Amino acid sequence: MDNSAKFIGWAAGIAVVAAVIVFMYVGTSTPSETGPITIGFIAPLTGDVASIGSVARTATELAVEEINSAGGIDGRQLNVVYEDGQCSATPANNAATKLINADRVIAIIGGVCSSETAAFAPTAMQNKIVVISECSSAPNLSKTGKYFFRNYPSDAYQGKYAAEHAYNMLGARNAALIFHQTDWGTGIKDVFKQRFTELGGNIVVEDGSPQEARDYRTALSKVKVANPDYIYAPTYPEGGTVLLRQIKEMGINSKILAGDAWSDTRLQKDVASFDLDILYVESKGNVTDEFKSKLLAKTGGDQVPLCAPQVYDATYILAEALKKAGTDPDKLADAMRATKYDGVSGHIEFDANGDMTVAEYIVKRIENGTAAQVQ
Repeated sequence: MDNSAKFIGWAAGIAVVAAVIVFMYVGTSTPSETGPITIGFIAPLTGDVASIGSVARTATELAVEEINSAGGIDGRQLNVVYEDGQCSATPANNAATKLINADRVIAIIGGVCSSETAAFAPTAMQNKIVVISECSSAPNLSKTGKYFFRNYPSDAYQGKYAAEHAYNMLGARNAALIFHQTDWGTGIKDVFKQRFTELGGNIVVEDGSPQEARDYRTALSKVKVANPDYIYAPTYPEGGTVLLRQIKEMGINSKILAGDAWSDTRLQKDVASFDLDILYVESKGNVTDEFKSKLLAKTGGDQVPLCAPQVYDATYILAEALKKAGTDPDKLADAMRATKYDGVSGHIEFDANGDMTVAEYIVKRIENGTAAQVQ
């Protein structure tokens, strides 16, 4: 055999091996139709919002334990791969890329922060991965795509409610806006501003800071001069604690109204001695005593944090849709859209954008290290 014949034979052998490898890869590149069904989870397990994200993981684990104990998804166990989105765009998108390409998930629960979800959702949509977020509320997420859902109301509702409550119920006519420049903070601030000014209110200071900011004194110097009735402060908990401390130190007399992130129990305890008038708005839930008991038995805490009931419900909603539709992404999305579910957080239905069809809110006052409803 001459050298050319040897080369041809060698090349043919390589081609056969390559074809086998490609066949094996393609044959395993889609989720198996037997065995466990793997989904992903993205939330801030470290950083500013870890107190919410870590309990969201616990609530998800609780739901999965119950689902699997009851037979899983038509006999198939539900498996979850947990990733830390850090309430930040790049880590969240990296987490989603891993979940989709390496873990071969068919759906993702999360994120908690709108900045997480806004970052990874386009990647998920391109890969036809169903996403259900239990806590991301930025208005700009409403047009994310066919495979996106959230069982927490858009801030198009919360920001409007906060503005109307401030103007109509609290008598505020002048407000300062101190906010985090994130998808959530900027989005809800814009809604509040629009509605508050429509009602006849005036915005006397508007100042945004990065989420990691820990010095608000420049903005607060403007607030002290303007002396508004209220400071509207959609910030995350760690920054919120610093903001409140500096309001106290600077002797600012304005009252404070914040967003739902201030339901964080650590913030409430940290500001117990500040003697400030602090209110915040949060979604009205229907948390059952049974769920509260089960969750607190696992966390060792004394309160159910923001979005824990919602992520528990999100896990069940996804499981029910999987039972009806299987893992085909289009059928799964259709089943999700048809959801009518009464969960521990209330009644859940989705509109054409995957948003909640109903949004109800309450106002709570932070006092003596805890929070109590005032309306």
